[in-house]
Amino acid sequence: MFASDLHGDNQNPKVVGKLYDFLDKFNPDIRLFGGDLFDFRAMRKGGSAMERSESMAGDVQAGMEFLERFRPSVFLRGNHDERIWDFAQHAELGIIRDAAKEGVRDIKDKCNRIKCKMLPYDAREGVYRLHGLTFIHGFHAGLYATKKHAEVYATEGGCVLHGHTHGIQRASITRLGGGEGRGVGCLARLDMDYNRHQTGKLIHANGWAYGVVWNGGHEIFQAQESKDGRWVVATELEAI
Repeated sequence: MFASDLHGDNQNPKVVGKLYDFLDKFNPDIRLFGGDLFDFRAMRKGGSAMERSESMAGDVQAGMEFLERFRPSVFLRGNHDERIWDFAQHAELGIIRDAAKEGVRDIKDKCNRIKCKMLPYDAREGVYRLHGLTFIHGFHAGLYATKKHAEVYATEGGCVLHGHTHGIQRASITRLGGGEGRGVGCLARLDMDYNRHQTGKLIHANGWAYGVVWNGGHEIFQAQESKDGRWVVATELEAI
């Protein structure tokens, strides 16, 4: 099961509730989270004075609570998560660096307690592979991001799953043996303060990916909300 882009206190509670319901019923052996666990808008480069003045307590609490409930096997940090690592190393004021370092320690401690492997937001190091599947947060944006991710990361006959774009997208690439990419959607609100005027948000969608993987093969499905508000998912059929 692969979910991404919670964005802390900017999550969509209804969607997260559906994810938890599905999690309990599907009971996956492997759970992966694709990044942007936190929003950390107060740390955004070029952020407004209002953003910088916000408390991050609620944002951090929301992200930590999700980690505790979802308990991913792997956590691929996203660009929003990486902000606190950047502040811990490069913030000009020592008191801010110290606070960021404490936050980093808390996140690491939480991951250690739930036995979750954490990977950085890095185009080389932030990649997790599993029997033909490749998981990343995402490094490209825009309409063709999923195809670009597939061209870079998909193995022969494999599939790369990513978050970052907040869209549910699928793209195949021209390659002997094939390969594809899938954007799995997000767990965050589709309308946020920063994207009120951006038409790109019109392709944003809530959802997550799930399926079955074995040595030599995989089958991936997409969970998303239909236009009438229902969540329709595939289920395994017994021999008939």
